[in-house]
Amino acid sequence: VQEYMECAQIEFPEDENRRLEEEEIQYYIGPYCAESGSAILLGVFNDEFCTNFASEGDAGRSVYYDNMAEALPYGSESLVDMNCIPCKEPGDADMQNNQNDQQDEDEVVEFCELAYEQAGKCENRLSINNPNSNACTYMDGISIFRRDGEVIMRDLSSSSAASVFIGIFSATFVAAGAYVYYLKTKLDRAKINLAE
Repeated sequence: VQEYMECAQIEFPEDENRRLEEEEIQYYIGPYCAESGSAILLGVFNDEFCTNFASEGDAGRSVYYDNMAEALPYGSESLVDMNCIPCKEPGDADMQNNQNDQQDEDEVVEFCELAYEQAGKCENRLSINNPNSNACTYMDGISIFRRDGEVIMRDLSSSSAASVFIGIFSATFVAAGAYVYYLKTKLDRAKINLAE
């Protein structure tokens, strides 16, 4: 599986029953996001960039099964586990990130520290000095429902003030258009032919 973490060509074993064309189709295996966005799966593709599935509807799993007589690993279950990773350093100093994280004063694993530093934050309600609230607006716009790890956007209700302004703008636009038409027809009737 490790060699297919990036799109890579797969060589299927030769099969006497399989009819080979002059130029055999090349297949590639690579990761892709599930339609729901809650899983990363492996699929079989027919291009070197892993963008076109080898068979529609099953992400190329049937092509893999036909050639290997077994199911594609991680074709149906996610490569990424949804279980939480503990961020507290183990009590044993030898187990602390291969001894690279022993010197710091905190009890947090270095991986978690780095992930937190790069993550969007909304620290408004924390009693800390200089809270970072750069991602508060984004986080207010989503609700997280953990059905297989899926993030679902919250239904946004329409603003009544925005609806009123849209209505006023629309009515003003129609009224201005009608007035322009009225003036144009009045000018057309008032034209005098000076050539006569």
